[in-house]
Amino acid sequence: MNNLSERGIKVLASLGLILTTMIWGFAFVVMKNSVDVIPPTYLLAVRFSISAVLLALLFYKNMMKADRETILCGVILGIFLCLSYQFQTYGLKYTTASKNAFITALYVVLVPFLYWKISKKRPGLHQIAAGLVAVIGLALLTLKHESGINLGDALTFLCGVCFAVHMICTEEYTKRCDPILLATVQVAVVGVFNWLLAPLLDGPGAFDPSILL
Repeated sequence: MNNLSERGIKVLASLGLILTTMIWGFAFVVMKNSVDVIPPTYLLAVRFSISAVLLALLFYKNMMKADRETILCGVILGIFLCLSYQFQTYGLKYTTASKNAFITALYVVLVPFLYWKISKKRPGLHQIAAGLVAVIGLALLTLKHESGINLGDALTFLCGVCFAVHMICTEEYTKRCDPILLATVQVAVVGVFNWLLAPLLDGPGAFDPSILL
């Protein structure tokens, strides 16, 4: 019975990752169009603020159990997530959505090697091979008509590095903290940081709230 339960959890987790990938991929197109209308940092501020409010309302019972360690871990995750989206969104201003998606996805390859550096646990041949195949497949899908490297590509690469670090930290923190609490705290942190950064990066009067209506 336990084996069936574990197998079911793994299947649900895999399906969840597939669904997340589909939504994540579609978001590149939406974000590419959105940054032409709303300044990037304000867009991130609005996006993550709405998400934080929804998560807090849905999981308010979990929020009541938040302790100091969980909040600290959530803040650290939020910082790396904030940097990731800043680099990704500003990268979208100077490169195409397809190149942005491809370079961001390089974190798939970076994660095992960064984790190796931190944990001294060497990635297996299967992990390395799978990462290389994923990169080649993504390149064939997204870089068909792309050439050259620009500022947007460099910013997006930094985004991939931050996503990789965020992924490693997430694995470590979820071992001792409530994943739902971590998700809620980090999303709220990203929203707050972007509201603070927006006037500096995009200008104090660059955002018109009526655009959202």
